[in-house]
Amino acid sequence: MKKQALFLPALLLLTLFLAHHLSAKVYIDIRSPSFRKFPLAISTFQSSAPTQGDMQLGERASEILKNDLDISGFFSLITPSGSVEKEPRPPGSAPSSKPGEDRPATGVESLDFQPWANLGAEALATGVLSFRDGSLTMEARLYDVMKKELIVGKRYIGEITDLSRMVHRFADEIIFALTGEQGFFQTKIIFVSQVGGFKELYQMDFDGRNVFQVTNHKSICLSPRVSPDGTRVAFTSYKFGNPDLFLRNLQTGEEKRIASYPGLNISPAWSPDGKKIALTLSKDGNSEIYTMNPDGTELTRVTNHPAIDVSPTWSPDGQRIAFVSNRGGNPQIYVMQASGQNIQRLTFEGNYNTHPSWSPRGERIAFDATMGGGRNICLMNSDGSDLRILTANMGQCEMPSWSPDGRHLIFSATRDGDPRIFLMNAEGTRIKRLTFQRGSDTYPYWIPRMRESSR
Repeated sequence: MKKQALFLPALLLLTLFLAHHLSAKVYIDIRSPSFRKFPLAISTFQSSAPTQGDMQLGERASEILKNDLDISGFFSLITPSGSVEKEPRPPGSAPSSKPGEDRPATGVESLDFQPWANLGAEALATGVLSFRDGSLTMEARLYDVMKKELIVGKRYIGEITDLSRMVHRFADEIIFALTGEQGFFQTKIIFVSQVGGFKELYQMDFDGRNVFQVTNHKSICLSPRVSPDGTRVAFTSYKFGNPDLFLRNLQTGEEKRIASYPGLNISPAWSPDGKKIALTLSKDGNSEIYTMNPDGTELTRVTNHPAIDVSPTWSPDGQRIAFVSNRGGNPQIYVMQASGQNIQRLTFEGNYNTHPSWSPRGERIAFDATMGGGRNICLMNSDGSDLRILTANMGQCEMPSWSPDGRHLIFSATRDGDPRIFLMNAEGTRIKRLTFQRGSDTYPYWIPRMRESSR
């Protein structure tokens, strides 16, 4: 298990020296009905750094960048031929490129863009990696092939183990430069794994890299939910025998119990402003939805029904809460005002619908359900309309969670035997397995982008 410092975001691990934007143009309107994938070429990054495993670092960096941009769904990625790869001089090789400069060398004068244009590329990503005195430097550039000019130039410095974080950061820069919107490549996923025999919390990059253990309760931990600012995780643990609710600071490791009522203290959910946690308690003999402050004070009962009410999730505007109830005979998805008023049933198909997850923009709710011939991830509008089944033939699919941009989902599935964490886009395609540890992996939750004030 790595030291506590790894809980710090990549911004603190990677020192950014150079930043350059020559154009304010938005190249891709990702919300346009006529959206088309943008043709982008990735040149294999040059490297004088040591190899890592069976792959040269430059090749590894290029592969990570390719995977990131491919997952976004915004690009038609162009694989260059060997002859084209020999044409460009790598960024930073021009005489004017010196460490610590206020402006990065563009390297435009040393590039022949025509071979890339002939391949249909409208943008080109290149990079150079160097290793000196135990420090890895990555200089990366994004060029407009048509205009023959630099769009973004960055330099990152860290350790060799920071390579994927450097590339994820550059991928986010590419997304922002070309679309005007934030990427999610620096985000993390928290989940429950039984790799060590106990069910503990683990954290990893969005693509499954850099897995490390978060808790060491030597017990059963469940349902991690991270605060909107990305700094704290609320979760249930049987550390002291009862399913109690804990709060852990992901930066300092400080941890405390915030709800330890008799019976269940489960399924926490943060309000969008981070000032409240909704949860399920059975202290009064029946599972009901409550809200409280993150320190456990000001407990307020929200539902009051003889049926079982569990698994709350807030709408992004904080006005409503979706939850699961069997008040209609079997578990279905319901929605109510955050005060508990105006309860409405949303799902009428499937006989066991659970784990609702509200999309970041508030227009859709993902959940798992027994329908479509198995246990599947489903999607509907927030009013219950346009119900769709996203998964098929993947065994037990459960516990969906949205990416910060609302375009992807992670979930747990038993397609390959034990439950593993998978990633897919919100249309149910481009499914990718993320975890490969021993034991089961469940309860994935996509950690929100960490706010600048919290870094």
